[in-house]
Amino acid sequence: MSATAIRAALDAHDALVRDCAEGRLTFGEFSGAYGDFPRGYALEEDTASPEERDVLRLFRKRVAFHRQVAGVISGLRGSAELGSMKDGGVGDLLPLVGLMRLRALVARYPKFEATGGGNLGAGTAVGKGRAVP
Repeated sequence: MSATAIRAALDAHDALVRDCAEGRLTFGEFSGAYGDFPRGYALEEDTASPEERDVLRLFRKRVAFHRQVAGVISGLRGSAELGSMKDGGVGDLLPLVGLMRLRALVARYPKFEATGGGNLGAGTAVGKGRAVP
């Protein structure tokens, strides 16, 4: 993948994150449009050729941010299968939780650059030392 193609994919997914965090997209719309990014876009340095690794290094922080976004939404995609609050399910709450987590991630990384590929939402709230709802 060329640097231009990687930059375009990152820019497009940055816009999706921004639009959802700012309320222009619902969490469901965001999740559907975001797809399996970055996993499905051949952005892993460990499986890349030496030439591809050189290009990917230029975008390491941005890819790390999107890995964290993917971690936030990964467990929330199947919310429709959980039912509604009327049925005693939590399906209606999951998009709200996803939005809260996404906004926390954007607040932590306003330039959409992270230093690691960690998963927000699996432990503590970003920079707060408390559990994420």
